[in-house]
Amino acid sequence: MIKDHLRNLLKVNLGVSKEDKLLVFTDDEKPYLIELVNLLEEVGQEFTTNIKKVIFPTTGQHGKEPPEELWMETFGEKAIQVLKEEGLFKKIIHKEPCDISKVIDILKTFGVNIPTVVVALSYYSTTHTTYRKILTDTFKARYASMPLFEPEMLYGPMNVDWDYVAKLSQDIAEILTEGEYVEVVNNSGVKLEFSIEGRKGIPDTGLLTSPGTYGNLPAGEAFIAPVEDSAYGKLVIEYAPNKRLEKPITLKFRDGAVEEIEGFDEYRYELEKVFDRFPNARFIAEFGVGTNPKATRADNVLEAEKILGTIHIAIGDNHTFGGKNKVPFHTDYVIFEPTVVVGGKGWRKRLLEKGKLQKI
Repeated sequence: MIKDHLRNLLKVNLGVSKEDKLLVFTDDEKPYLIELVNLLEEVGQEFTTNIKKVIFPTTGQHGKEPPEELWMETFGEKAIQVLKEEGLFKKIIHKEPCDISKVIDILKTFGVNIPTVVVALSYYSTTHTTYRKILTDTFKARYASMPLFEPEMLYGPMNVDWDYVAKLSQDIAEILTEGEYVEVVNNSGVKLEFSIEGRKGIPDTGLLTSPGTYGNLPAGEAFIAPVEDSAYGKLVIEYAPNKRLEKPITLKFRDGAVEEIEGFDEYRYELEKVFDRFPNARFIAEFGVGTNPKATRADNVLEAEKILGTIHIAIGDNHTFGGKNKVPFHTDYVIFEPTVVVGGKGWRKRLLEKGKLQKI
């Protein structure tokens, strides 16, 4: 049964064919993810004989660049060696400023057997990385990012009408593109406003069949990179990425960044350590709207942020989808039963009313 769902993932969501070069990878954080990657490798042989599987040491952090081992398997030993000789590879790994055009030229010149389809099953996300961005933007790979994935998701939010999810996600993404500002409130005390002027809404449809497409699986959201210095107000967090907090904490935003944390859950101290190490991790990074009617689970952000009627706010890196902040950290926080207004010059649209999607 699980193999049938994995076949659907490769066939329906990614459109894998015999011409494709398939890369499946995970980290060593969770044994069940290694088992899934092994099964995907087995099932993938029904679609293409050109398959690579990589299992690498965990990075321990969402948004951190994957280790050298994965870069080598993806682009080839010679390409990475040249990047090292030019002093570029270390800068990429640490998300330091570098000549990205030169990086791309080297990978184009020396890269070999570069995958056309990637299933990224690492526990920690690779979505907001230069690694992913180069693969999708430059080499036009189709890229399924599945951080925090659990096998049960194959039977719930992965077993959905993808045409419905795609249409709704595209419609909301268009509204975000047209909008200039967003206002969010809910009964838990959230009250936040920020600008999205000049930024483009992106639909996460789950149908990653066109060259260069990427997104989460399970999918189902429309998202955008807010203007980094524009957020004001407070965000009340009830869930960390993979657990419910014992006590909610509040992030207070000013000039786009978290200037203060209120509350005493242990997760607060985890965040403060990140902020001390990476000050730019404080900035608002993403606003998203869930669109998957079969997503229900609140304690796993991969599924929770797709729940129809929720929104999510991320802090940290957003340079890979239209923003300007580049930092090895990106984490989303899901907001339940929100009321959301999107507006522009001369118009305001109530997108959600206490968690109920309004007519689009």
